[in-house]
Amino acid sequence: MTGQPDRSGPRISPGAQLRQLLDSGRLVAAPGAFDPFTAMIIESLGFPAVYLGGNAMGIHLGTGQPFVTLTEAVDCTLRAERAVRCPLIVDADAGFGDPAHTHRTVREFERARAAAIHIDDQPAPKRAHYHLGKGRVTPVGEMVGKLRVAMAARTDPDFVIIGKTDALRVHSVPETLTRCAALVETGIDMLMVVDLSPADAPVFQREFPGTPLVWIGGHRGPVPSLSEIEAGGFRLAVYPFTTLAAVAQSVRAIWTTVLEQGQPGHSEELLSQMRQHVLELVGMQTYWEIERETTERVSD
Repeated sequence: MTGQPDRSGPRISPGAQLRQLLDSGRLVAAPGAFDPFTAMIIESLGFPAVYLGGNAMGIHLGTGQPFVTLTEAVDCTLRAERAVRCPLIVDADAGFGDPAHTHRTVREFERARAAAIHIDDQPAPKRAHYHLGKGRVTPVGEMVGKLRVAMAARTDPDFVIIGKTDALRVHSVPETLTRCAALVETGIDMLMVVDLSPADAPVFQREFPGTPLVWIGGHRGPVPSLSEIEAGGFRLAVYPFTTLAAVAQSVRAIWTTVLEQGQPGHSEELLSQMRQHVLELVGMQTYWEIERETTERVSD
């Protein structure tokens, strides 16, 4: 896994920042977040990038991925981007519509300072049953048209556009390779194949040596290790659901304990430590210092 990028000197564009990481030749791991706070936690641990998945954003908003709008996804991106300095890779659904909608989608995520987006070959709008594993894919010509429009729409050449396909869920490996060849011909920067394992990835890497592969997973086991993902030839790994699952489990556990035992099952020491850590994470020490030097000094 790569370390933090060099941030000395003027801040480069998010896309250029991500490309620096990818150019290192090491796997870039981007855990999934769903809001500024979880993005800050991930960055503070030393991860070089953060992923905003559509399902996580949708559940965070109290709905599911098929019902997230472009406006909501861009708003989530803006909020997270203001909270962290590492690059954000964002789920741009199926371009949120047809090629014309995809053009606007690219422009909006660029303005929100996303480093990269991926565009799906699912029909738009997505159906709710997508998360039951019932994948569908659009005709390849339709997806090619969207990707060509997306590539032409970007104003920053470093903005990374990832073509994502669910073809392995409905087609054989040879059929998926044929479909991926058409996507790669559009000039996309990276290729994401849902359900592609590290064991099968070398076939795709040999077929498309100039297009780096993105691994997506963590929504069900077994989850390969970072070393296995890197050995398979992937350059970027994103985890759409793991953070959300951890948060849901922790919240359920603590308040189930209250219902069953009448009080939380954590120590006062834990509360004190986490309170201090969280306040420092969001930068409260800056404001404490300002108050010490201004309002508190005046009042004294």
